[in-house]
Amino acid sequence: MVRLSAARWPMRVALRDDNGPLTYRALVDSADDAARALADVHRIGPGSRVGVMCRNSRDFVIALLASARLGADVVLLNTDFRGAALDAAATQQRLSLVIAAAEFADIVSATGVPVADPGMRSVHGALPSVPREGRLVLLTSGTTGNPRGVPRDPDIGALLGMVTTVLARTRLRCGMRTMIAVPMFHAFGLAVLGLTLSFSGTAVMRERFDPVATIDLCRRHEAHALMVVPAMLARILDADLPADAKTPPVVLSGGSALSPITAARFTERFGDVLYNGYGSSEVALATLATPDDLRTRPGTVGKPIEGVRIAVIGDDGRPVPTGATGRVFAGGASAVDEYVGGARKDTVAGLVSTGDLGRLDGDGRLHVIGREDDMIVSGGENVYPQALENALAAHDGIVDACAFGVADDRFGQRLTALVVSRGSLTSDDVIDHLSTRVSRYERPREIRFVDEIPRNAAGKVDRAAVRRLVGEEAR
Repeated sequence: MVRLSAARWPMRVALRDDNGPLTYRALVDSADDAARALADVHRIGPGSRVGVMCRNSRDFVIALLASARLGADVVLLNTDFRGAALDAAATQQRLSLVIAAAEFADIVSATGVPVADPGMRSVHGALPSVPREGRLVLLTSGTTGNPRGVPRDPDIGALLGMVTTVLARTRLRCGMRTMIAVPMFHAFGLAVLGLTLSFSGTAVMRERFDPVATIDLCRRHEAHALMVVPAMLARILDADLPADAKTPPVVLSGGSALSPITAARFTERFGDVLYNGYGSSEVALATLATPDDLRTRPGTVGKPIEGVRIAVIGDDGRPVPTGATGRVFAGGASAVDEYVGGARKDTVAGLVSTGDLGRLDGDGRLHVIGREDDMIVSGGENVYPQALENALAAHDGIVDACAFGVADDRFGQRLTALVVSRGSLTSDDVIDHLSTRVSRYERPREIRFVDEIPRNAAGKVDRAAVRRLVGEEAR
């Protein structure tokens, strides 16, 4: 699709990063020159597995296009990976080479995998002919263990449902300018990049997120859309912005759970611009909530996109009644049920488990309750951390919070909350706030005040880091 855009609009700006604009023709030429260097110097071709470890920049896009052009599989590496996590990714994904930005070169070299500079180029020699472009391998977020690889074939048809839904439910059109604040090594960020370039649009990006700079870039480049994770929305709301600051007409949040409180605050500040996308590395974009959905059904992730089926399945393997909670399954052209290495996701009637618990309302909107493996059984009651976290977020003095279970001889699991406060908040203040918002069994038996909640680049709570932080087995 990038090459089609380059043929039709060679001088249109394909992307803007910290180094300025790059046209479609220059992007394709740079990718071809990088592919020649990869083939000549590193012998990359069909069967090779190339890791890419770059922040949101032209280097990321060029490395991806160049590797795929040679028929190599491209593994997108989280820029937060260090130590054991990076070693595991390199080993499990059988990497032949990693194209790494200078800031990551040393830590990648420590894995023993060869490293290439993303600025490599060669203008000599013809590009080899390959039977097909390589696959993309997306790594799951790995919040509770080592990330697993989700392979995806480059398939234009798989994008059609997302394209159709985005056009129908938003005000975006061909040639759109999109500010991509979400990391592009995650499924959400990569999908937005692909969608923008497929629309012959311009992808605007920064290597590091800053709320003030992001809103200013949107203004300067007249962006039609801003793509973020919920944690970025919270930072934008807390930023020292001009009173007349505006967002683009479409702000799409995804990657992790969007608190109804954050959604309401954002809408009050910037108007009906917020959309909420739901999906995963395995199923891609599955549902999309519009501003009207978020206003009339707070907390919903919306209705399925074109070509996607959603089912909520009970313990007996059958769909549950409308409004009942069960396991969320999704299916469509983009769904993948097998990881690199052969491990498989649970499937029911051709639908793939998302790993979430949720319910469908009478209008077919999906409401996600939380992760299956996050559910806490305390004193015989099932407790979903997301419900408690949403209630905590409603307190003006709470910046961030997460809930988890700690092994307890009496209750099985003791519900505990980590809280980041703005001022001199006490545990009694928090419990008093929760008394009218959640059931008694949903209230934490312990509250710990911390400076920061560990989160990954997608804004999800890093459960493994939480366990290390509290020094106990939390889940």
